Amino acid sequence: MNIRPDYRHAYPVLAMLIALVTVGLTVRYLLVPETFGEYGYYRAAAMDDEKAIQPRHVGRAACLECHDDIAAIHAKDVHSSVECETCHGIGDKHVKDSSSPMSPADTREDCLVCHRQMDSRPGSFPQVDLEKHYKFVGVKDPSIACVKCHSGHEPLYLSKDLHSARLHPLIQQCNSCHIGRTDETLKKPDMHPKIFQCDYCHADLAKSFAKGSHAKVSCTACHLFIKDNAFSGRIVRNTNPKFCLLCHQKSAFKETAGKDNAAPPVIDWPAHITDVSADTPDPKRPCVECHQDQIHALYTKEAHHAM
Repeated sequence: MNIRPDYRHAYPVLAMLIALVTVGLTVRYLLVPETFGEYGYYRAAAMDDEKAIQPRHVGRAACLECHDDIAAIHAKDVHSSVECETCHGIGDKHVKDSSSPMSPADTREDCLVCHRQMDSRPGSFPQVDLEKHYKFVGVKDPSIACVKCHSGHEPLYLSKDLHSARLHPLIQQCNSCHIGRTDETLKKPDMHPKIFQCDYCHADLAKSFAKGSHAKVSCTACHLFIKDNAFSGRIVRNTNPKFCLLCHQKSAFKETAGKDNAAPPVIDWPAHITDVSADTPDPKRPCVECHQDQIHALYTKEAHHAM
């Protein structure tokens, strides 16, 4: 006798599978966007959604509408390539409502985001070890913010627009590659790339400088070098008195130079220029007109040929 197989026990399982597939297809139909797959494996309408989003960064042009005076100062100094919103934050709310505040960017951390000394940064990039820097310039209060001396818009008070400064052959110093290396006199391995030192071309000035009170300061601290490309850069001869005052202006947070203190000597400004001027004081008059002998011999064609 033939016994017919009975599959009734499988009917509930089959029904559940059909129900799950049906529900899955229905959910997929309801959730998959209408334009999905038109241009590829994504939602085509997403492009229109992105276009409709208003930008939060407004750009330098928006800042210029109200702050053209600050922008003119900013454009000539070493921060000229830094966008306003890099330091002050996103500006969309401020542009729509000027009462909405922007970050003043006046804390140490605001500056150290870029300028904290780190081995991962190029040696030629301006980097600061706060403890050493404050000791060098005589700052006795470690909580003092960088903007007490350096303006974020005009950090080095250049006497000439950076972009119009003269071109100069590439200055390649040891610390351009070796972090922390400052001794240029160490023996170099065979086939080592050429290292450019200022005294190669300016030997007379270098000798004169080594005898002066600024001998511990690097040449490029005053004659700022900004790299343009792999072969050259621009060098700025800074004679703006505000630049000298970065180290020499009297402030409550600075030490007073003395026998036991290597801090640089400080002066009251602008009282100093009034005290020493027989005629009408000129606050823009370069300090080197009176203090050239404290730096190095005055470089002129006549003086160079006489040496």
